[in-house]
Amino acid sequence: MVGAAPETPNAYSIWQRARSAAASAQYPSRIDYTIAVSGLDGLKPSVDHYRASCDLPDGAVRLFPISDEQLAQPPPVPQGVNFYFTVGLSTGRLAPAVAAIPAGHPAPAVDLLGEPLLSPTYMFGLLYRSAEQTAPQGSTTLRVIATVSAKSPDYRVAMIDMPTIGSVPTYHLKLTPLRRPKDNRLRELWVDSDDYLPRKAIIAGNFTIRPLVDVPWTVDFSIMNGAPFIARETTPATLYLEHRRVVRNATITFEGIREPDGTIYDRPLVKPAATETALVEPGA
Repeated sequence: MVGAAPETPNAYSIWQRARSAAASAQYPSRIDYTIAVSGLDGLKPSVDHYRASCDLPDGAVRLFPISDEQLAQPPPVPQGVNFYFTVGLSTGRLAPAVAAIPAGHPAPAVDLLGEPLLSPTYMFGLLYRSAEQTAPQGSTTLRVIATVSAKSPDYRVAMIDMPTIGSVPTYHLKLTPLRRPKDNRLRELWVDSDDYLPRKAIIAGNFTIRPLVDVPWTVDFSIMNGAPFIARETTPATLYLEHRRVVRNATITFEGIREPDGTIYDRPLVKPAATETALVEPGA
């Protein structure tokens, strides 16, 4: 007698269990780590490593705002005099409109993408929970971890396939936002078929500044002591930044994630202000 075919897992059940697994993860009260920001600045490879620390669960990030590379080779002190061309336009008795246009090349930016005020524990809205959500009913053989509910669904969730990432079998989900697509940025999600923790995601926009918020990013996760951490964030898009700068192959990598061991106390960590050019996540 031929056995019955295994039941197809329900995509909404997988999504809810992934949210529950991420929300249930236990983190240390504080982690230290290094943020590497790399890419092609024009045609020149660039990488900067920043020492950082994050207090959990409030997510307060402290950073040494000068990268290892900048410390090793400080930018040259500007020499000479800055000068501008001034153009005045006047019609009749109206006061002339004056525009000052800088001459020559702009001063090089110190940070490739901005000061990275980032934590590897950010979960891109995966942890959002509120009142009750009713998911479509369907058969499932998935192990129940916990119940996750929301006031109304943020996404339409569908199963794409069940690939293996490395040696880890995963569920690959497609997420279509039902509201606030700029806030609900997840578009694809791969979760471990055993513990439902995230292994990979594709998001529509990252951080809070243009053009980074307008291009797709791929996020790879690592699992440490049963908790998910961001390992790497990359975009294939060409980024056209201020001061006529073009950056390609932009990558943010979290390295050396660990509990405090005293190795970064040689440099004062501060909590910088989140300026318009800093790398921060929405709501972080």
